[in-house]
Amino acid sequence: MSHFLRPVLVGVLTAILLAGLSWLIRRAKPAALADEQGRIMPERWSAWFTVLAGLDIFGVGIWQLISGVGGSGWASAGVALMGIAIAGFMAPSLTTLHSVSWNATGVEGPANTFGPTLGTARTEISWAEIVGAGKTSAGYWFVEARDGRRVYWSFFHKGYGALTAALRSRCRALALPSDLR
Repeated sequence: MSHFLRPVLVGVLTAILLAGLSWLIRRAKPAALADEQGRIMPERWSAWFTVLAGLDIFGVGIWQLISGVGGSGWASAGVALMGIAIAGFMAPSLTTLHSVSWNATGVEGPANTFGPTLGTARTEISWAEIVGAGKTSAGYWFVEARDGRRVYWSFFHKGYGALTAALRSRCRALALPSDLR
């Protein structure tokens, strides 16, 4: 295979894989849905894949650091740090820490973002307190209360359409980001 075709093939296969994953997640059911309540959670397969890939990268960096193969010690340490950061940022998605739930009184979920991921703080916002919705530069959607509190989620949360439907029925005047319509 020519040197030109290999990156093109990798790019096309990556795009197909991501499109398929997006299609599956959009059509997935929420973790829980009954009457006026529900819960959505990040998609676990992609989270496990990312955590394991991060741990693999960490292992390669440590192996390079110990064996001296692969260049300078600084570069190997950088690879190891990058791997552990990838795994560490995604690991909370394997728990219920990044789940978003709603009921007759309001919505509850992750209260902040930390770089490319959701943080560990959580908050609850009543339906009456929701005054806005938006999307962050990292691609997370959120609803916001009058006092600035926010609940965040993303398209990686399986069944996010159920939360969108709850927002539409409870907060009819709320302008949702175009991705959620």
